[in-house]
Amino acid sequence: MSAPAERAVTSRSALYALTRHAVRGFARNPIAAFFTLAFPLALLIIVASIIGDQRTADGVPIAQYLVSPFAVFGVAQASFVLVAADMAALRERGVLLRLRAAPIPVWTVPASRIVAAVVASGLAMVVTTVAGVLGYDVQIIWRKVPAMVVTLVLGIACCAALGLALAALARTAAVAQSLAQGLLITLAYVSDVFLVGAALPRWMQWLGSALPLKHFARAMAETFDPAPGYGFSPGHLIVLVAWGVAGVVVAGLRSGWQPRGAATPQAVHEPDFAPLGRLSPPVRRHGSPLTTLSGQISYALLGQRRDPLAMFFSVIFPALLLALFPTVFGDGRVHGMTLAQYLYAGMIAYTAALTAYVNLPESVVTARAAGVLKRLRGTPLPFRWYFAGRAGAALTVSLAATVLLTVVGTGFLHVRLDPVRIPALLLAIVAGSVCFAALGLAIAALMPAARSIVAVTLGTLLPLCFASEIFVVGDQPLPGWLTHVAGLLPLRHLLRAVLAATDPSVTGAGFATGSLAVLAAWTGLGLLVVARHRDALS
Repeated sequence: MSAPAERAVTSRSALYALTRHAVRGFARNPIAAFFTLAFPLALLIIVASIIGDQRTADGVPIAQYLVSPFAVFGVAQASFVLVAADMAALRERGVLLRLRAAPIPVWTVPASRIVAAVVASGLAMVVTTVAGVLGYDVQIIWRKVPAMVVTLVLGIACCAALGLALAALARTAAVAQSLAQGLLITLAYVSDVFLVGAALPRWMQWLGSALPLKHFARAMAETFDPAPGYGFSPGHLIVLVAWGVAGVVVAGLRSGWQPRGAATPQAVHEPDFAPLGRLSPPVRRHGSPLTTLSGQISYALLGQRRDPLAMFFSVIFPALLLALFPTVFGDGRVHGMTLAQYLYAGMIAYTAALTAYVNLPESVVTARAAGVLKRLRGTPLPFRWYFAGRAGAALTVSLAATVLLTVVGTGFLHVRLDPVRIPALLLAIVAGSVCFAALGLAIAALMPAARSIVAVTLGTLLPLCFASEIFVVGDQPLPGWLTHVAGLLPLRHLLRAVLAATDPSVTGAGFATGSLAVLAAWTGLGLLVVARHRDALS
């Protein structure tokens, strides 16, 4: 075999091996699988269920126009966020530097990540489309399938190129993942993905039109539109090509093999939703219980501060939603309140649940997988103080987010908060945080072999946010069965407790005793499960 032919065989073998590794990494990453596959599918199911069998004037189901934006989100998640995070992590762990010394072409490493992104993106597109066809009478416009394929390929190429560029610009893997995920979620609201056809302010329209996600969403939406034509959108596709070329240029100029800020490769952990920072908690042999608890809270908060992605979604993102929705939808009313007033209460409830039910158990599961909790048994620190510190940190973050929401709401959106009801609001937040912390720890105890439970906790929390009307979709009431189910679960009662403390039309001290009792009952159930399976938490 000649030398060129041998090199070609080596390149193909290396590309196949690296691609297989990347695909396996995606399959073993529950967070990636959730945001790429489960989250768009859940959005489609929830929104389509709430809208019901509504149709346009031409008799087309509204669901026909829901598949493409949610599929685009899954594709962008796979081809932009995962590529950026994966390439930055490979560089940070020194893998790229070691591969440089291997007898394989340089291009096989990014190419393998792009091929893996194509696989994940295609799967997201297929899952969402099949769900729409089977469940909601969505029709595939066969004459537009070629346009769909071209749009999908160019969209993946554009997003992957921008992911490589972001990985090249970011200093660490954590920064790359946080920026990529934060940018995608934020831009989805101004790019016809989460808010299709909304009357955005002009500056938001300009921002969306200047960036590629909106063009990807609109070009894909054209391929699902039953209107005459073949579904090609040359203007949008040209923008995708332009952004893709820009991403390739930036990636080519800024890419490097050496881990940033170090002369030699350093071993770091995979990017995760809630990394621990230091792996072992501080142990105090002497001191009062209050001192011990404050030390554990401080340690847990240190881990929170080192995870910018978790802090963004726990503190900054709810405030952005509170500011964005009233700007987009104006002075609409929800259950007799202004949209801003209602959303203020909803975001407080959402933050309390997110920090306690998602972030807290994920940090515990990560510590358990690293062996920290087993080593903790050999120290004088009782387990109850460790878990109390985690719960206290979750409550602290929730209260900080509440302060930010209050500043944004009262300062800019005419949200009203009666000082007399602040004790009721604080009690609702504490009760909700303790309740969801107990439930999150219960799930961690019931999954003793899991190394990550974000797909379970976040995968149940987000649908419940829609069912509990924290996130309100349109003017249609929820189906009766969904309202009944939500009424049995704690998130709806946490929202009611916060609404009772923040609704300006309600008189009295604002204590929702019935809802607080339900939260207490769920707290007791969660603690009972934790007590019965406490050995599984170590």
